[in-house]
Amino acid sequence: MKNFIIGTAGHIDHGKTELIKALTGIDTDRLKEEKERGISIELGFADIELPGGITAGVVDVPGHEHFVKNMLAGATGFDMVLLVVAADDGVMPQTTEHLAIVDLLGVEEGVVVITKSDLVDEDMLELVEEDVAEAVSGTVLEGAEIVVTSSRTGRGLDELRETIAKAAARVGKRDSEGPFRLPVDRVFTLKGIGTVITGTLWEGSVCDGDEAVIQPSGRKVRVRNIQVHGEDVERASAGQRVALNLPGISTEEIERGDVIGTPGHLHPTLMVDGLLHLLAGSSRPLKNRTRVRFHHGTREVMARVILLGGKEELLPGESSYVQFRLERPVIALYKDRYILRSYSPVTTIGGGLVLDSHPRKHRHHQAAILENLETREEGIPQELVLLVVEERALPLSRRELLSWTEMREAELASALDELLAQGGMVEISGDGESMYVTPSILSSLQGRMTSLTSQLHDANPLKPGIEKEALRQRLDAGLGLDVFEALLRSAVAAGMLEVEAGKVRVAGRGRSLSREESARKDELLRAIREGGFGPPLFKEMLEVTGLDRNKLRDILGILLEEGEIEQVNPDYFLARGRIAEAEERIRSHLSARGTLEVSDVRDMLGASRKYAIPLLEYMDRKRVTRRDGDYRIAY
Repeated sequence: MKNFIIGTAGHIDHGKTELIKALTGIDTDRLKEEKERGISIELGFADIELPGGITAGVVDVPGHEHFVKNMLAGATGFDMVLLVVAADDGVMPQTTEHLAIVDLLGVEEGVVVITKSDLVDEDMLELVEEDVAEAVSGTVLEGAEIVVTSSRTGRGLDELRETIAKAAARVGKRDSEGPFRLPVDRVFTLKGIGTVITGTLWEGSVCDGDEAVIQPSGRKVRVRNIQVHGEDVERASAGQRVALNLPGISTEEIERGDVIGTPGHLHPTLMVDGLLHLLAGSSRPLKNRTRVRFHHGTREVMARVILLGGKEELLPGESSYVQFRLERPVIALYKDRYILRSYSPVTTIGGGLVLDSHPRKHRHHQAAILENLETREEGIPQELVLLVVEERALPLSRRELLSWTEMREAELASALDELLAQGGMVEISGDGESMYVTPSILSSLQGRMTSLTSQLHDANPLKPGIEKEALRQRLDAGLGLDVFEALLRSAVAAGMLEVEAGKVRVAGRGRSLSREESARKDELLRAIREGGFGPPLFKEMLEVTGLDRNKLRDILGILLEEGEIEQVNPDYFLARGRIAEAEERIRSHLSARGTLEVSDVRDMLGASRKYAIPLLEYMDRKRVTRRDGDYRIAY
């Protein structure tokens, strides 16, 4: 079933609330002050039964110029609007302002309702209809049906219901799949229940018991007792007016303007790139860096508007790409709508489309960003995916692409399939998940890895390869391990690099020893072999060979890898087979005598104490022997 929200719009005292009461039987003015003053101050809510068994949510908005902020909190959730004009007044200032807001929000379906027809004659009704038709010309409501009504006499109400039902059939279905997002428009406490919030569910669906997060605070909650149209339900879907019980939090921890949604889906931002249209009726140009009121969802924040492309001002009726520097965080997503109001005097001056909800900071004259924003405005999925990958110049997982593009999963999957088939994107193996990158970016990164590995080879020719972490730090210290490993695997698969024992080397390239280094290597091996169990220790090797410490360690490392020598401790090396020989003699001695002293090892191996003690410590570590006072016994 399709769910949608019908909203009202129009000047104060034009009969919006009376009209909704006549259609639904519900008085949406619930506050004492509203009753006393006879005007709507806050948002009012109802539900309406339409022909064909359709039930829709209704949001009734205040019409007074002082409460446009409240009107905006409701209007951002409209799927259809009833533009209400009183027959005895005609088009008035808030009629025009509310119509501009509806137009900027892209509410494509609506009905114009002329109310209070019982107060005027037919000639006056004709004039009002002409006035209204002229007012809506060039807006989303151009060509909308006009229905003349009277809430007091009942005139036109049945016709209005039929007309609303026809318009409702044209309303697009909201996406109820995937994560949910609900801007909060009301917070209150019910005795015995706790904190309750209400709002229009913009996207996704939420079930009783679901985990959720309140943004921008990041407070995690669990949803209980969902209501739609006053009835308890297990699941609420996009396009419905929803009340959620949030146990465990106070009303001080959540407010109108906050957004509740699926964990991991929504992220606060202090900057937004967008397309801005300045209303033709705006009283003055909009200058670069002007302080404005930015309305998104149910939140109003102050912001500086940066005109991009070097513009110093935007004239009424013109459009421009802009960046908003926000004074408080908002929770915006790609292709969301927003409204702009002037700081003082407070009036609606424009609005537009969010094109990047988490942009980098742009300079005012930075023309290059315009091409990227144009791509975002066009919204072609394949181009959007390419743009995001090219902006980050790294392989991205499907999860990261969903986050950065803010696309639907099915839409992203289709775009990736097409890009892979066309060769515009390649898939590489990540750590448990695939990653996607353009061929040019992949080639560039693989080339840099190979070049850096070659440079490190040249600087350390005696090493068998480069430590992975050293290569990652050189490539990009901030590069995630998962991305680095994916790039490394791709370079290995391409035959550019090799990995062995955790070391990376250029394919086909190993150690490179000079003639002198080869001679020193042979000399060391000979000295260790001839020394038996008492060869030169590391410090003595330094004196004999004249090598520096690092180069000596490298050559000993080569001999160890080749299996020519064995290591007792960092300073003591024996020729291949000597440790096994010592172990055999020690085990034989223990088997015959039961205990072993340092002097016994010295005598049986023909080596001094400075060799016997480290050899015994080695046998302890290997659990051949175990120390017992001044003796060793079998482990």
